[in-house]
Amino acid sequence: MTQRVRVLITVPFKERHLARFREVAGDAAEFVQVDVAADSDEMRQQLAQAEVVFGEPAPSLLAEGTPVRWVQMTWAGTDLYTRGDIPFPRNTRLTNVAGTAYGHIISQYILAQVLSIAQNLPAYLRQQDKRLWQGIGPVMSLEGARVLIFGSGDIGTKTAQRFQGFETHCIGVCRDTTKTRPFFEELVTLEEAESQLQDADVVVNCLPNTPQTAGYLDERRLRMIKPTAILVNVGRGNFIDCEALARVLADGHLRGAALDVTDPEPLPTDHPLWGESRCVITPHQSGGAFNKCDGTEDRICEVCCENLKRYLSGSPLTHVVL
Repeated sequence: MTQRVRVLITVPFKERHLARFREVAGDAAEFVQVDVAADSDEMRQQLAQAEVVFGEPAPSLLAEGTPVRWVQMTWAGTDLYTRGDIPFPRNTRLTNVAGTAYGHIISQYILAQVLSIAQNLPAYLRQQDKRLWQGIGPVMSLEGARVLIFGSGDIGTKTAQRFQGFETHCIGVCRDTTKTRPFFEELVTLEEAESQLQDADVVVNCLPNTPQTAGYLDERRLRMIKPTAILVNVGRGNFIDCEALARVLADGHLRGAALDVTDPEPLPTDHPLWGESRCVITPHQSGGAFNKCDGTEDRICEVCCENLKRYLSGSPLTHVVL
């Protein structure tokens, strides 16, 4: 009898998702779900018996020589394994869920933050704490606004689609501007994007961390953005120089900023951005997966199912990173 593939699940998939895994695998695999709070000794013992992992075990537990042949991440970002100090095992495959799972919910976060800042809602919330009934001033309409979106993959495309309802003009920043990308009126490369900053009413970053994107919005480029513009970062924190952003906002430049990611992360308690009234900071929550958004969990589950079918049949995996 052929030995069944042992799949270790280190994230809190719901029972309906576990049922889908069993349905896909039949008798070819067995599934063991470990508590996300399991200590390193227990996790190490479980990994020593696993061939496949769904989740993100600590890199230190995936040493060279591990029996794990494939790690299916439930995140889009892969910095944990690809940009850390500990090399990912050479004989282990790594896949993620980029381009599939998070665009639907992160795009809603982006739109919510832009609309909130455009309508002065953060300022009104602060007034409510003081029981103050007082108009704050002009609002910003998105009708006809130029929206510059760094990244035109799943998240960027979903974001552009949602902005279309406000009759905006969306410019996507991407590597290949010859590819057809729906919902964008224009496409530019990262090198060309600087010339778009001065005319943008909204600037959104959805890009991953690369040597080319790290520190892209330094103080010089931040001051190139239209003074009345709104800035949102949901990609990687180091896309924006947060020290420079604090200075720029303190000078009254930009209508406001919303950061779901920062550099460093978490943002130190003494960082000046915490005290900036026109900066909204959330703790890397825009993606909303496990125990946050059922739709995202279901999308992650389907990527795992598709790749599980492929792995068990010996077919090429999708969403391959390494």
